[in-house]
Amino acid sequence: MRAELAYFPGSPFARMGRVLIAEWALAVTPVEWRFPPPVELFALNPLGQVPALLMDDEAVFPTFLILERLWELAGWPDEGYRPGAERQMLLTTLQAGDALAAAFYQDWSGLRPVARNHIGFDPAARNLERFGRTLDWLDARASQGLLRPGVTLPGVAAACLLLWSKARGGPYWAGRPYLWSIVRALAGRDSFLTTVPQPWTPG
Repeated sequence: MRAELAYFPGSPFARMGRVLIAEWALAVTPVEWRFPPPVELFALNPLGQVPALLMDDEAVFPTFLILERLWELAGWPDEGYRPGAERQMLLTTLQAGDALAAAFYQDWSGLRPVARNHIGFDPAARNLERFGRTLDWLDARASQGLLRPGVTLPGVAAACLLLWSKARGGPYWAGRPYLWSIVRALAGRDSFLTTVPQPWTPG
């Protein structure tokens, strides 16, 4: 079976897949694509995003389904994912990551208000608040043992997003000791050390 994971080196979402491929020694080949996303990427994923998991004639996306498929390829290890208890944490973390990325890209692209604000809030600020409140929610679950340490799908997702924010000069999301304990332990693993995002700052 041919299995490839399309990725950008700087993508925190693709990094999640690359980490799991390494941790579980999966027969999936990471294939680097150039950034910014080329139009050809739409042929793999109609969202024009990475990651995209290509398996024979099937393309799997978005990230949520890719992570669950990688867990399946690993033989459904219980220590890696418990869908009944952890699916909401995984999906909510990924959605918060989308909000974080939207806030960053709005800033990096130089977008500013050009007309009257009819919705009553700044979308970038609201997206950062979404991410921060999700971290609070995850930290509370980590304090209760619901977000488990080690290589789990929700833990890897949260770690990749937090470390990406830090690497890109974003807010330092301090004050969440239980969550950061999980992230720090993951950050020292070979799978994380070999997938560190390339240095980049706007301008």
